[in-house]
Order: sequence, then C-alpha cells, then structure tokens
Amino acid sequence: GLNGAGKTTLLRILAGETDADLGFFEFGYQVSAGYYAQEHDNLDGSSSLLDNIRADVPPNVTLTETELRGLLGMMGLSGEKVFQEAGSLSGGEKTKLALAMLMTGRNNLLLLDEPTNNLDPPSRQAVADALVDWPGAIILVSHDEEFVRELEPTKVLLMPDGDVDYFSDDWLDLVSMS
Repeated sequence: GLNGAGKTTLLRILAGETDADLGFFEFGYQVSAGYYAQEHDNLDGSSSLLDNIRADVPPNVTLTETELRGLLGMMGLSGEKVFQEAGSLSGGEKTKLALAMLMTGRNNLLLLDEPTNNLDPPSRQAVADALVDWPGAIILVSHDEEFVRELEPTKVLLMPDGDVDYFSDDWLDLVSMS
C-alpha cells in the first residue's frame, strides 16, 4: 500500500501497541510475536547493547554471553561496540540492535516495519541473510525491493483494501512506490 494506507497501524495492532477501531484478531496456538518498530521504541538508551539484548531474553531461554555477542555480531555489532550505550548508536546501528533483540528465542512471528531503513547496503544484506533462514513467520512492511525479493515472501496483503494474493515479482513495483 501507499503511504497512509495503514501498514504501520496494522503492525502496531498485531503487536498490541495500538487498539483496533473495528474488528479483532487472534493469533494461533503458541504464536509469540516480536515487533520491530521504525522508531526503536524498545531500546534502553542508557544501557549497553549487551545489556539491551540480555534484557530481551525470555525467562525460559538460556543464552550465554558468547551467544548474545554472536547475535549482535551477526548484525555487525561486535568487539568493544557491545559495551557502548545504545543511545549513542547511529540510526542504522539501533536498527541492527533491535533486530538482534528479536532473535533471542521467544518469537516465532516477526512483525517488521521498515527494517532496512537507515542501513547501508552491507548491513541490509546482513539483515536479509539473518532473516532468510528464520524458521518462523514474518509479516513485513518494506519499500526495499531487493530486500523483499531476497526474503521470498509467499503472500501479499494489499492495503487499504485488505485483498490477499500470492506474491510474485509483479508486486515489486508497488513495493518501491509505497
């Protein structure tokens, strides 16, 4: 959909961040959604990258510091950078941290709102590489044609009409316009 069609609003409703004006939805059995917001609302700017990702690990999951640093490293955040305060990061680095936090183990549905904004080409590729093998489902809003092509979506929801169709490369023109 074009700007203003309700794409971000739909994701915010699915994430429980906004109430729907009309209707309702219900996730299937044991669906756990993780939401990536364009604004990086979920980051604690006064805590380190490592502390931010550690705080996002669910109680029933055990990840070592090495595993947490591996998730950050997968997004290009490594070395002494992991001890830096999140508030001092660039927009692209905040994006990488927020996406790494989604992968700590509790989510089997990712709600991604423009995850490649503020990212340089190598970073976009790193995010695509990390998400292409994601074992769960992804609901994605993106204007990045190449990123969408790499993730190989199966369906498309046309906003604001609500029509659902199987995804094909024919939809990529709308991706770049929206």
